[in-house]
Amino acid sequence: MNKTSLNGKWKLYYYNQLEKDIDSPEKLTDDIKTVECTVPGNVELDLSKAGILPEDLYFASNMRKIKEFETYAWWYEREFEIPENELNGNLFLQFEGVDCIAEYFLNGVKIGESENMLIPHEFSINHVKKAKNILHIKISSTVLKEHSEEYTNRTLFMNPYNDQKSVEIRKAPHMYGWDILPRAVSAGLWRGVNLVSKNEVEFTQFICNPAKYKYDNMYLIFAYELSCPYEILGKSTIKITATCKDQTFCVESPVKFHGGRIECNIENPYLWWPKGYGEPNLYDLTAEIICDGKVLATHREKMGLKTVKLENSLIADDKNGKFAFIINGEEVFCKGTNWVALDAFHSRDAERYDKALELLDDIGCNMIRMWGGNVYEDDAFYDFCDAHGIMVWQDFVMACNGYPHTEKFLKEIEKEAITIIKKLRNHACITLWSGDNECDSALLDCYWTDPNANIITRDILKRAVFNHDFTKPYLLSSPYYSEEVFKTGDMMAPAENHLWGPRDYYKSRFYSESRAHFISETGYHGCPDVEYLEKFLEKEDLKPGAITENNILHSTDWDGRDHRVRLVSDQIIQMFGFVPDNMEDFALASQLSQAEAMKYFLERMRMRRPEKSGILWWNLIDGWPQVSDAVVGYYFDKKLAYYYLKQSQQPFCIMVDEIEDWNNKIIAANDTLKEVSGKVKITDADTNELLFEKKFTVPQNCSKALGEIRTMYSEHKLMLIEWEIDGKKFYNHYTTGQTPMPFDKCKEWVKKIKK
Repeated sequence: MNKTSLNGKWKLYYYNQLEKDIDSPEKLTDDIKTVECTVPGNVELDLSKAGILPEDLYFASNMRKIKEFETYAWWYEREFEIPENELNGNLFLQFEGVDCIAEYFLNGVKIGESENMLIPHEFSINHVKKAKNILHIKISSTVLKEHSEEYTNRTLFMNPYNDQKSVEIRKAPHMYGWDILPRAVSAGLWRGVNLVSKNEVEFTQFICNPAKYKYDNMYLIFAYELSCPYEILGKSTIKITATCKDQTFCVESPVKFHGGRIECNIENPYLWWPKGYGEPNLYDLTAEIICDGKVLATHREKMGLKTVKLENSLIADDKNGKFAFIINGEEVFCKGTNWVALDAFHSRDAERYDKALELLDDIGCNMIRMWGGNVYEDDAFYDFCDAHGIMVWQDFVMACNGYPHTEKFLKEIEKEAITIIKKLRNHACITLWSGDNECDSALLDCYWTDPNANIITRDILKRAVFNHDFTKPYLLSSPYYSEEVFKTGDMMAPAENHLWGPRDYYKSRFYSESRAHFISETGYHGCPDVEYLEKFLEKEDLKPGAITENNILHSTDWDGRDHRVRLVSDQIIQMFGFVPDNMEDFALASQLSQAEAMKYFLERMRMRRPEKSGILWWNLIDGWPQVSDAVVGYYFDKKLAYYYLKQSQQPFCIMVDEIEDWNNKIIAANDTLKEVSGKVKITDADTNELLFEKKFTVPQNCSKALGEIRTMYSEHKLMLIEWEIDGKKFYNHYTTGQTPMPFDKCKEWVKKIKK
């Protein structure tokens, strides 16, 4: 396969579709407005570069100015040449991401259409006979498309804050406005465009399924599908070679049909392990189709060998239930985060990958949940997770809503799911397919409807996973309200759950008494540093707790509700008893409450193994500048919570539990497959008094109590925890005492923690 990029500078026509419409390229006349545009790109960014929209769309309330373009149509245009030697080849135009209602024209002739921004689209152009060609893509207004459709009863009853017809459009759900991202109902060729010339023989599918691991033997099934002339069948051989470190294995088999499978056993394979449990070993794999000594087709990829099983009791009872991942026969404790949109304009995602992924690895995550309100990320993301031992929980793109059950929509979602499964299934990091984000919850919240009638997650997606990636577990929704759970009438009953609730004091009963065995969402707000706030707010906004239009918009709320602005102040008052009168102290107080909250959520779960098996906190990094639960801001500025979580996510960590019966227990969590021995000491940061000292040995993959420290509820102390393993020192901390906490003392404690 030969691929020629058509990315770069294009011409963009645009007009208000309410005033007129154009149905073919020849009607694009000189009186229609144009700008130079970039592919990949978003139309608003092109208008911004041209001076039609503000240069910094994220400053103050500038994002509101893009709404007037929601009813516009956009025509992309560029000329390209086909090399003479490929004119008679098997030619295609490949569009990696088009947002969203699109028609495609080549030399004035329509060659296809699409209505899904989340998957690639490809069109044959074998009819082309000339080298120079002109390509047009028309992208129509999605809001006008929605306006022309009839509402169903379900969509009328759902989320009141967004246009419910948007659920029928296959765009990232957050683009219509979310509590973490602004409304940006964008358009554009947001991923690359390529001219592709395919060979006579090509791999159309190649699958590696590590089916069973037992007694140091891995049973592997390779499956493949070819596009090829019938004549090579029976004359060719498929040869698969894979190498990892000092191990190489090779299997061969005759090609009898255009699809087939090969089975093999590998003794003592190098397994792929999540971070902390071992190395994320990857094999360099090459598959070849060989005929008469000539290689006709080649497929290359990185292959990780792992087995995965999900144990799910469905109902949580805090003790005997289960929601746990078993990797290569070992139960792993999952520590990680939720991944949301890297940018409100998705053409900028790729340029943010390197820094964001570095943060993901640095903070110690061994699992990441790909939130269903986002897009499906590109291969670079999954390649990184493969290489760094980060398990991926992959939601299908649906969130917080009731989705239509029309024949058209069901066909589209099935096509999308199969496309994404085929694209991602060979990545070692893929650990779970999940039907959606909080759609079961949405159906229950809006009107007590049994979500088990949802054909999309109970049938369409379940069947797609079973047919195309049957060795991975499938969770119907997150959280999943099974028939058994639904009958309880208890929203907190699922074994895996999201903990949001009142967002009050982080040690309140809502958090401390949660029965969930696995928490896949929970978070706490933190105000960024003043220097960061100055990048996107006006001076009049920079007052502690100020209720201004810009502060509300960047809280994030598109409809003018101020509850999240007030929430930040309330959480500060809850912890310290007052709101500081200057922005520097206000931001620090907010970050302290967030950092201690996130640390508490994570450590509470780690200390309670085996009843608890994982937590994926919300969230790593913002997709636009705001005050939020993220521990890293849009401009890659780290809040205090980032550093606290990094300490608490160490594979081996020593923690202090909450006071009970006059004492705090000291607990070590060993999330590795090795026994760990060392010595620990805990001191009072203010007096240097030695509070606890002990040598320890902690068995693999468990939590163990090491002792206890006598404490009073009335005492406000900072305990500095230091332990040594094989000559290397590690650190953590714990603050004692009931609220209100002494703010001035806490400010000094932060300095000591940083030391």
